[in-house]
Amino acid sequence: MVHTGSVQTGREVARACAGRLGKALLELGGKDALIVDAGVDPEWAADQAAVGAFANAGQICTSVERIYVHEAVAAPFLAALTRRARTLRVGSGMDPDTEMGPLIDDEQRMWVHRHVQDAVSDGAELLAGGELPDGPGFFYPPTVIAGPSSDAPVLREETFGPVAAVRTVRSFDAALVEAASGEFGLAATVLTPSQAHAQRAWRELPVGTVKVNAVFGGAPGGAAEPRKHSGMGFGYGPELLDEMTHTKVVHIEPCPPAPREPKGDSPL
Repeated sequence: MVHTGSVQTGREVARACAGRLGKALLELGGKDALIVDAGVDPEWAADQAAVGAFANAGQICTSVERIYVHEAVAAPFLAALTRRARTLRVGSGMDPDTEMGPLIDDEQRMWVHRHVQDAVSDGAELLAGGELPDGPGFFYPPTVIAGPSSDAPVLREETFGPVAAVRTVRSFDAALVEAASGEFGLAATVLTPSQAHAQRAWRELPVGTVKVNAVFGGAPGGAAEPRKHSGMGFGYGPELLDEMTHTKVVHIEPCPPAPREPKGDSPL
């Protein structure tokens, strides 16, 4: 059984497969972290963050949902990301000027809005968006939140909407610790000029895919095996073919020759 979707449905699929000793291949929820290291161009980093958080209105399993930015670049990074969020054109996909469309339905929009409201009521700073627009449709503005608490739902639960939740950290070590926390392990991104930091990220982050200096990439050519509650089994690459294939062993040995019939006496 192959399933791509929510953790809740994935658990039901896994239980059904376990009952008949079947195999479950699951790609489930994500809460992908983006680490912005010291020494990067904050304008470029904000472009990457905006693409990762707002593409398809944040409705991608590998969307950037939480950002940990080094204090050395935090101020210009937040200013640039806020500017991009405020100027992004939201509207119908039939309009060629639209840069971001709606959410899937009103239930999902209210889920996203509750995450934002919860963070702000708990002391986070709302820098852009965060308000339900008037009019028809299930639109939600690109939203930037600074300083939510580490246990806020917007940093722990899958939001699946156009929300960039940003925490400022004092060091790359601190960013790694926070990025590695939580119950999901689908993917993560690190923006860094340091090869040593990039290597630490791909070795230490408990996720299936680590992207360095690009928020999108790695699939479908590279295999991705989710960790934690994000699923199990390979979801991309040639390894996916192995997941979908049963291996059968055939053992062959040569057949011994049949005994020859004894010959009788020749008649005189």
